[in-house]
Amino acid sequence: MRLAACSHRSSSVLLWLLVIVFGVQPGLASWFNISAVLDTVSNAAKSSLKFAKNNGYCALTECCNEVHVRFDIQELRTALESSLYGQHIARQVIVNAIGGHLGNIEQSEKPLVMSLHGLPGTGKNFVAEHITRALYKRGAASNFVHKFLGRIHFPLESEVKKYKVALVEHIKVAVAKCPNALFIFDEVEKMPPGLFDSIVALLDNHAYTKALDFRKAIFIFLSNVAGPEIAVRLKSLVDSGVWRDETKLHHFESTLEIASYNLVGGLYKSELIESHVVDHFVPFLPLELRHVEQCIRTEYRKFTDQKMSDQMLSDIVKEAITFDDTGLYSNTGCKRVSKKVEAYYYGELRKQQKQEL
Repeated sequence: MRLAACSHRSSSVLLWLLVIVFGVQPGLASWFNISAVLDTVSNAAKSSLKFAKNNGYCALTECCNEVHVRFDIQELRTALESSLYGQHIARQVIVNAIGGHLGNIEQSEKPLVMSLHGLPGTGKNFVAEHITRALYKRGAASNFVHKFLGRIHFPLESEVKKYKVALVEHIKVAVAKCPNALFIFDEVEKMPPGLFDSIVALLDNHAYTKALDFRKAIFIFLSNVAGPEIAVRLKSLVDSGVWRDETKLHHFESTLEIASYNLVGGLYKSELIESHVVDHFVPFLPLELRHVEQCIRTEYRKFTDQKMSDQMLSDIVKEAITFDDTGLYSNTGCKRVSKKVEAYYYGELRKQQKQEL
């Protein structure tokens, strides 16, 4: 009864405010839908505050809003289609996984968790970099991107208990500042076993409390673990008559999960795998000569518009690539390409300058 009386008095007060402020006649004021007026005023106030924040404080510093958190999945798709070589599975899985997560983010039941595996130089960090650019205006420099390096942040196995506590606290603070945070763990194979057991509850379904909601976040693990196993599996498939570009995620996913769980590193015997909170184990296939040549040409175009000669390409290939025992796959992928091209181009430039003197 008290609530009803209070509500009635509030409506009466608003009605007479309309009469006084806007000069509405008492007889006409009774026609006003008070609830609708309240909603309109409330929405207008919220819009005004949002506009003021976006064009005031948030114009000067990074905020967790649509201005700085962009969700540009088309940019990610375009970048990976044009510049990620030899990784048709990774490209499709990652774009669809992130696109699906962002498209359903308000109803998301858990954070998106992906574990990327492959030999060095196959594109794992390249993809992670482009994800930051697609999601945040400031890219990797965003305060909402949190990257951890195995040998830098978690170097000592004897300190794993301390690392576990610190990691949970870091994630909580980060999500409190921006629920749309991105966490990247690089060199997972260099991290101490058991490190991630402490964050399983944060990555599971319905991971939220009254104060914190982890379900909008994205967690990405980058690892060289299972790189050789991927190469062996790919060769087996090709030998059986499956074209490289016809291979699918299901050909590799169980291999990655088993290898990650049983090989030394941050995921060794991890509750992260036992609890099945990793949504996608993504294989990065070993690169062939043709893929590394594409990387070389792309790097060369950063220095000049001139076409790279076949001789120049051949010279750089000899310096940049070593092959595995089969002779099919590069041991280092495109990892050494940028510096090899850089040095080669500088050397050619020096030759031209001497010839002109």
